Amino acid sequence: MHVAIIMDGNRRWAASRGLPAIEGYRRGIGALREAVRGAAEAGVQALTVYGFSKENWNRAAHEVDLLMGLCAFFARNERRAMQRRNVRVRVIGEIDAFAAPARAALAELVRSTSGNTGVRLNLALNYSGRSEILRAVRALAADARDGRILPGDIDERALRERLYDLEAGDPDLLIRTGGEQRLSNFLLYHVAYTELMTLPIMWPDFSAAHLSEAVRGFGVRERRFGA
Repeated sequence: MHVAIIMDGNRRWAASRGLPAIEGYRRGIGALREAVRGAAEAGVQALTVYGFSKENWNRAAHEVDLLMGLCAFFARNERRAMQRRNVRVRVIGEIDAFAAPARAALAELVRSTSGNTGVRLNLALNYSGRSEILRAVRALAADARDGRILPGDIDERALRERLYDLEAGDPDLLIRTGGEQRLSNFLLYHVAYTELMTLPIMWPDFSAAHLSEAVRGFGVRERRFGA
């Protein structure tokens, strides 16, 4: 099973407690740790989480700088925990735009967990669903221009091969915390038939039990894939 999560509500959680926004994000690291633990306990093979969208660059510069630092902190400090839990971490998104310390820490996290065989954790960072599709279309156009593929041979498989490889196929279940009911430009191509679930809790309050409960709820849904 593949679960995707839009980790929403960090700033609202902090604001409701009179705390700076970064405190919500710091608490959110613990929630991600809980989600990974819950995934392992529930038998989830892959977890794809929305960590930083391209739209997040529009936030105040000092907040973006804090998020870059927090990203590096997460990558460095969670490495042992990921190893202990046998989690394999991968990154999807255009992280070349990230600050050098964050890029280096993420690269080391990916490298050091590459041999693990447990839950596959995909971190969507500097990610945009529309940009992912545009990137794939440009790759197809270049291949057609250079004669590597005929326009008539472009099919869904050809497009998928140029999208980010989630390794576990499309998500079966997409959870959004924070109570909002929108995709926010996340995995737009991949969630065509994904079951959607919104939770009223803010992301920093998310626990392993919430993930387990969501997986149980998914188990009683009837998936028709458009039939």
